Amino acid sequence: MSVKSLHFTATAIKCSEAIDWEIVQVCFDTDPSNADETNRTSPYVLISVNFEFDNQVQIEFHDGRDYGGDILKKIDLWRNRALVISRRARIFDISFDLSDDAFSELREYLKVLMQSDCFRE
Repeated sequence: MSVKSLHFTATAIKCSEAIDWEIVQVCFDTDPSNADETNRTSPYVLISVNFEFDNQVQIEFHDGRDYGGDILKKIDLWRNRALVISRRARIFDISFDLSDDAFSELREYLKVLMQSDCFRE
């Protein structure tokens, strides 16, 4: 994977949890249709953690050409943007337009994932 920096606008953001918050995920996607992933040509970033096994937050992504993965180093969140940085220095600059309620949900899920508030004013 040669792309070290990727900017995109997420048109779908999905926050989910399972097993009483032991597994937590946030997905920023450019394709809200949940189409067949084998033919994907648009970017997404999926951030997830499984607290049952460890607290290491994983990143799975597609850059528009290929899939990749890494460990999360940092997330900065603003009202209409998230900056996701991986341990291997991959930077995902994601813009979005969410309602106040949807943004509050995103912020809360990221607080759980990061075990701290990553919101920046």
